[in-house]
Amino acid sequence: MSALHTADIRQSPLGKALSMVPLRDTGDRWAGHWTSEDKDAPQTAPVVVSFRQTTQSPQVARAPLTMAKFNVHDVALPDIKLSPEREASLIAEVEAVVQNTLELRSAFAAGGRQLDTSAWKLVKTKDDVRAYRSRRALHGVDPTEGRTDSSDAHSSSSSSSSRSTMNKLTSIASSASSNDSDQFRAKKTARPPAVVLSGTVDGTAEDAVLGMLADSEQHCMMRQSYLGTELEDSRLLFVLARPTPENPFTFIGVKWGRQSYGRFSQARDFLFLEATGITKDARGEPVSYGLRQSTDLSDVLTLPRSHDVLRGHLSVVQTFANSGIPVAGTRHHSVEMFSRAFLQLDGDVPVNVAATAFADKIMALVGTMECATAYKLTWMMKQSARQARPGTSVHGSTSHCANCTRSLSRFSTLLLQRGGTCQICRRSFCGKCSVNKRISIGIGSEVMQKSMLFCLECLLEAKQVSAREVAVDQQKW
Repeated sequence: MSALHTADIRQSPLGKALSMVPLRDTGDRWAGHWTSEDKDAPQTAPVVVSFRQTTQSPQVARAPLTMAKFNVHDVALPDIKLSPEREASLIAEVEAVVQNTLELRSAFAAGGRQLDTSAWKLVKTKDDVRAYRSRRALHGVDPTEGRTDSSDAHSSSSSSSSRSTMNKLTSIASSASSNDSDQFRAKKTARPPAVVLSGTVDGTAEDAVLGMLADSEQHCMMRQSYLGTELEDSRLLFVLARPTPENPFTFIGVKWGRQSYGRFSQARDFLFLEATGITKDARGEPVSYGLRQSTDLSDVLTLPRSHDVLRGHLSVVQTFANSGIPVAGTRHHSVEMFSRAFLQLDGDVPVNVAATAFADKIMALVGTMECATAYKLTWMMKQSARQARPGTSVHGSTSHCANCTRSLSRFSTLLLQRGGTCQICRRSFCGKCSVNKRISIGIGSEVMQKSMLFCLECLLEAKQVSAREVAVDQQKW
C-alpha cells in the first residue's frame, strides 16, 4: 500500500496540521492542495507530493512539477531512405487530404459560409476571420468516424441539401486516404476536438502560400518569427518535393516536433507531413494551401521519445482562394480563407483546452499576408542594394520629408513622430509618411528580427510585387 492516502494528515511547510487531498495520480507524484481541517482556513496553492511504495511519509517538492527537456535536434538519427513507392504514397496522401478539404470548402460555401451555433462555438475572432470549435468535441462523437472530423461536416445553413452535402463529404473523407495508419485510427478517441476557421483577408492566394512556405530549417525559423505557428521544438527530417523555378511554392517534407501543454500535462511529439502549394478547385480557380498531417513511418524509422512525452496526432489544412471582393476599407485584393483542423492528444489535456489552444495557433495564420509582405520588402531591399551606386547612402534632401515636404528638424520630428530613411528608396520621410516593419534576417543558423523603416510608397509597391518572383529568388537566399 502506498504511504499516501486520500486524506493524510501531515505537517505542512507552515507547521500546521493540514490534509492532503489528491487531484490526480501521475505515477510517482500526486498533485493536490494542502487544506486545513479548519473549514474557514484559506486553501493553499497547489503542491506536488512524491511517494514510494513504503510506509515513509511523503516529501513535499519545493518546485512545481516540470517536464524533462527533450530537444529533437539533439537526437542522432540514421539516414532515412524511402522506396520510390513509399514516397509516392506519401505524396498521394497529401493530395488526397487537400482534395477532401477543397470539397469541404465548396460545401461550406454552398451553405452560405455559416455554421450552426448549436454545434459550433465561436472561440476567437480577428478582423473578418472567425475560429469555431466543435461543441461535439466536448459531448462526444462516434469513434468509428473517419480521419477528417465529422464535426467539420456540419453546416448551419437552413438548406437541408447543404447539410446533406457536408455529411456526404464526411464519408468521402473517411475513406479517402488509403495510407492512413491503423494505429492512427485506433488512437482516435470518441471526443476529437475540431476547429474550423473562415473569413476574408487582404492579399492574394500566391501571397498566402509565400507566407506559409518553409522548405528549410532557416525558413521555418523565419516563419516562426513572423507567425509563431511552429511547434516549440521541430526538425525537418527529409524532403519529398522541393520548390523549383517552375513550381516555386511546392514543398512536401516530413517533420518531427514536440510541444508542451502546461506544467501538469505531458508533452506531445508529432511526426507529420508538411506541404504547401497551389492547386485548382472544381471551378478551375487557383487555391493555395498549407498542410500538416500526421503520418506513420514506424516500419522504416524509430524515433526515440522521453518517458514523459506522448505521441500526438494532427490534421490541419489551410486554404486561400482569390475572392475578388475588396477587404472593407481597402482597394486591395482579398482572399477567402478556410481552414479545418483535427487534434488528438490522448492523456490528460482537457479536450476544450486543446481545441481552443489549437484555434489560437491556426488564427495566427491570418498574419500569413504580413509575413509575405515582409518577404517582399526584404526582396526589394536586396534589389535596391544591387542597384545602388557605391558610396551612395541617402537620396534627396535630408532636411525635409520627401513626401509631404515637412521639415525634418529635431523639433519637428518629435512633434510628427520619429521618421527616418526608407530602407528601399533611401529617401528621408517624416513619421506620418513612413512605417516601421519587423524584418527577420538570417545570420548563419540563427534568425534575428529588426524594426526597419519604410515609406508608404515602397510599402504599397511591395504589396503589388509578384509573390511568385519573390519565391523563385528566395531559393537563392
